[in-house]
Amino acid sequence: MMETVAVVLAAGKGARLGGPKALLRWSAGGKPRPLAIAHAEARLGADCTRVLIVARKPVVQALISFVVPGIDLLVSTAPDEQGPAGSIATAAGRLDAAERVLVFPVDTVPAKATTVASLFARLGTGGAAPLAVRPRHGGRGGHPVALQAKALERYREPNPPPLRDHLQALGEACVDEDVDDPDVLVDFDTPSEAMRVLRTPVTFFGADGK
Repeated sequence: MMETVAVVLAAGKGARLGGPKALLRWSAGGKPRPLAIAHAEARLGADCTRVLIVARKPVVQALISFVVPGIDLLVSTAPDEQGPAGSIATAAGRLDAAERVLVFPVDTVPAKATTVASLFARLGTGGAAPLAVRPRHGGRGGHPVALQAKALERYREPNPPPLRDHLQALGEACVDEDVDDPDVLVDFDTPSEAMRVLRTPVTFFGADGK
């Protein structure tokens, strides 16, 4: 497998949700674990060789006990006003060996392997291949976004742009891939939105891993 890195953007405070989204208790598909770890497990088990979880220091400390080989925890010190762009910039310095990158926010459902496979197949390789591929379902764009690693060089520079703006700036080098997967549209910012996905009350792992 070519070096393929997933970047989980998890540095938000989760104020509207009531706690850090990375630490949201996620039980789907097995033993309860933090949502950020569920994302990492899904990617390591299917299509990525490494996963970078970018979060604030207290969240990183809470995730340490869940880490397995292949998962790296990165502490983001980016200003809050940079939003997810600051997290991508934090990860950019760890992508030197990567050929492909999968970028997504933590507050979504772990992507299906078939969906990611479609994105990477469209991304392809070589000079004529797209630099980025976004999933689209029902005419709406979603997550995750697959990119050639070189497409994230901008995030090694000062003042990184929002990913949406960066993808737009890529022009025809960024394409949409229609997928039969409504979960690419899911995100949750509030307890009610999360409960529709979890079907259980919203709870979080703490610093003690419980």
